[in-house]
Amino acid sequence: MNREPILFFEDVVLFEDELHDHGISILSVKVRVMPSGFFLLLRFFLRVDGVVIRVNDTRIYHQADTSYLLREFVTKERYIKDIPLSLSELSDPAAVFPHLHVVKEESEKLLLPPDVNSEVKGDIVRNMT
Repeated sequence: MNREPILFFEDVVLFEDELHDHGISILSVKVRVMPSGFFLLLRFFLRVDGVVIRVNDTRIYHQADTSYLLREFVTKERYIKDIPLSLSELSDPAAVFPHLHVVKEESEKLLLPPDVNSEVKGDIVRNMT
């Protein structure tokens, strides 16, 4: 299987707060552009020390030459006492993510207007689970 070349990639932290030494919250976005389209991941990571970890992920994918975007929203969380990781690993969203439970999941197909100059607004087709 040939991997498609990545034309552009960026991982940017938009917001970070240590919650007055009671945990951490981080909002970040990852952007990846390939010849066939682009992928965005907007992630909000929240750790309240001794209580809970929650992650809200919004993924958006667009394939070139299509008239729609695919959007997926997932909320995952779990009590810290139930996560089998060390304290240092609890600050890494990528390490924690597989150990969290899905609380909410939504998928949408966002239809784009046929012409950018058109006054027609995009429609949303929802598939909620």
